[in-house]
Amino acid sequence: MTAVVVSSLAGRLLDEPGRYDLPEADYHRDPLRHLGGSASSTTLRKMLPPSCPALARHAQLHPQHKSAYDLGTVTHALTLGAGRPIVEVQARDWTEAGAAGRTAKREARARGAVAMLSKELAAARAMRDAVHADAEAHAVLTLPGAPEQTLIWREDVEGGDPVWCRAMLDRWPEPTPDLDLIVGDLKKTAKGLDRDSLQRTVWQYGYHLQEDLYRRGYHAVHGVWPEFSFIFVTDEAPHLVRVVQVDAELRAIARRQNDEALALWRTCLAADTWPGYGSDIAVIGPPSWARNREDYYR
Repeated sequence: MTAVVVSSLAGRLLDEPGRYDLPEADYHRDPLRHLGGSASSTTLRKMLPPSCPALARHAQLHPQHKSAYDLGTVTHALTLGAGRPIVEVQARDWTEAGAAGRTAKREARARGAVAMLSKELAAARAMRDAVHADAEAHAVLTLPGAPEQTLIWREDVEGGDPVWCRAMLDRWPEPTPDLDLIVGDLKKTAKGLDRDSLQRTVWQYGYHLQEDLYRRGYHAVHGVWPEFSFIFVTDEAPHLVRVVQVDAELRAIARRQNDEALALWRTCLAADTWPGYGSDIAVIGPPSWARNREDYYR
């Protein structure tokens, strides 16, 4: 498939598969909403337990901004060289910033920018520097390509019609025959970067599902399967960095889970019915971890 590349798309609705340079706000607003909506990785992850379709649909229709996300947003913008504008508020905390700081924050958000305290902005800059000081991470983020590119495609789902999907790639690699194609995705974390901690983090947040869907989108638009690297950076000094890839076993699990989520998404969308956890009485026993404790039967 030949990619459709269009710039200056602010406010535009889309109806063709391809690669697009979309403003972040338009991506999250869903440029395919006039066609019934498209499934993103964030939505699909909420379709499956421990979440449910009702929560996925509510989050999609009523997105909420949390100030806790701002540091990650700014770190992405600085590290990738794209994203929302940044407004520095020179104060030790938001209490000291006072009314003027709150006004700056509100006005920045209204125009699509992010207001940050000086110390938070300094931390974001330190994370940016740490990422680009890591040879492997820097190599992924400087492959020929572009930051924050949106892929739009129709995903085949067994037993029914295809569904529209979308993905915004932190780093889109240009499909060049003589270079390795690696989609890069930046993750700020407060957790450890040892293998056990990384396994828990990836599983807990469903990052393996994100990897699978983004690779599907790249293949649908460009006709080739890219590799995928997560770039984790710790949010506390010394801002350690580690590049992470999922193995074949986890990739296979992700494919099955996404297939299930996509089929459920299509069913719910067609009927406009988004079930919760059920109306039956939940009869529960001990969790699996409790059964394995030595003192369980004491």
